[in-house]
Amino acid sequence: MEEHGHGGFEVMKHQRLINFYLKEEKQYMSNPNNASHIKPLKWYNVFGYGCGDAGGCITVGMIWAFMTRYLQVHLAVNPAILATILLIWNVWDTVNDPLMGTIMDIVFAKSKKGKDKFRPWILASIPVLLFGTVGFFFIPSRMGGGMPMVIALFCLKIVSEAGYTMMNIAMGSLLGAMSTNDTERATLSSARGMGSTLGNALTGILVPQLISHFGDNAEGFGYAALVVVPLGVIIVFMHYMLTVERNSTAQQEKSDNAQTKLNLKDIWGIFGKNRAFLALVIHSIAINGVQALGTGMASYMYADVLGDIGLQSSASGLSTVIQVVILISAPILTRKWNMVSIIRFCLAGGICVDAGLLAYMFMTGWAPNAWIYVIVYSIGAGLVVMSVQMQWGLVAEAIDYNEYRTGKRSEGTIYGFFSLSRRLGSTLSGSITVLLIAAIGYDPALTDQGISQAASTIIGIEACNVAFPILAALLSFCCFTFVWNLKGDLSKKIQAWKEGNGPAEYELNK
Repeated sequence: MEEHGHGGFEVMKHQRLINFYLKEEKQYMSNPNNASHIKPLKWYNVFGYGCGDAGGCITVGMIWAFMTRYLQVHLAVNPAILATILLIWNVWDTVNDPLMGTIMDIVFAKSKKGKDKFRPWILASIPVLLFGTVGFFFIPSRMGGGMPMVIALFCLKIVSEAGYTMMNIAMGSLLGAMSTNDTERATLSSARGMGSTLGNALTGILVPQLISHFGDNAEGFGYAALVVVPLGVIIVFMHYMLTVERNSTAQQEKSDNAQTKLNLKDIWGIFGKNRAFLALVIHSIAINGVQALGTGMASYMYADVLGDIGLQSSASGLSTVIQVVILISAPILTRKWNMVSIIRFCLAGGICVDAGLLAYMFMTGWAPNAWIYVIVYSIGAGLVVMSVQMQWGLVAEAIDYNEYRTGKRSEGTIYGFFSLSRRLGSTLSGSITVLLIAAIGYDPALTDQGISQAASTIIGIEACNVAFPILAALLSFCCFTFVWNLKGDLSKKIQAWKEGNGPAEYELNK
């Protein structure tokens, strides 16, 4: 009787196990996030994703490149007032990104099941971006100057920046909702890199020609904006129409009410629990900050050391060609290597090239041949900058890892804070570059008189121009070697969880 009872218990136990696995298999097979149920990306999805950065760069490119001249020369804004509103704008830009990202996460948590998370924000950003950016160049000059003009400038720039941030944070976060594997992420990252490259190039070519045609004055800037900005938002609309949120893990409904609340502990926990995200933040500050200290010296290098600032255009063109070649090759390379390996290879290559250039400059007594410098520096810069062009796919991996550890994707919040780190790096480098130029003894009066700078200043410009990119690449390389932890067994566990073949870490910790 005892044996029979024991045997009956075992039968029931095995039956429960069989029922459990049958249920799991049924859920797995019906899960739309299973790779076998997700259709591959279409060429127009990839093209559409690239349109996002292209349209964004075209739309706000006039502000990035021509705002200072527009405000100081054509509107004659008082320098003290201009300095004040520039400070406020910079503060707004700093808090804008993480704030917008967090709002997107909260709104989605409260939304109905099946609704896209990011594409609606892209569509909503278009009228805001159009009104704010066109208005910034078209309206203030027609207000008769004085405080009304300053107030209009201030408000319209805030509106323009809000529209761009709404589009940019949604576009950056969208990559994780569109892609399901490394190859797709590399493809979309390449598309974004190509889009920004072409968008910036088109702005650099088109805007000066329009200003030349309409007149280098406030009215001419306004008419130029009426041409360029609508073109940009049309391309952003193409980005909205041609993209799709197909990764259902990124779309699943949040049923827990806690997900709808802004939890500061969760936000700061992203830095403490997500080493992959921390690595990206440090990398971003290094590349956008430390390397910018070197690139900030570029105009001084070409004008004051090599004696021909026109060479900078040749260097930029060559560097762009190198980046385009690698971007086109990236989706193919990911079939054999992961994105981190490709980035580390590019960084290591850039370090070697720049170190060789620095050694060459030292051996020539800091008097390098101009074209040797242009070619070698461009190759090094192109390799290092590839870490920026490829980083967008890694942000999506950090988002997956955050959900694997905590059960919360928080795409908007993560991308918002990542964008903040990029701005911090760029902002700090701009201020430090000014101080650095003064520290090495640069004298603008000598340049105005056509006299060469002191020998120690020349050496300082050359050393900074090459040494800081080496330091930036080293810091970034170390981040992806020692801080980035999505590799080996952990990477396999995350992939198994994404495919429905294993539990997430937060599930095991319940």
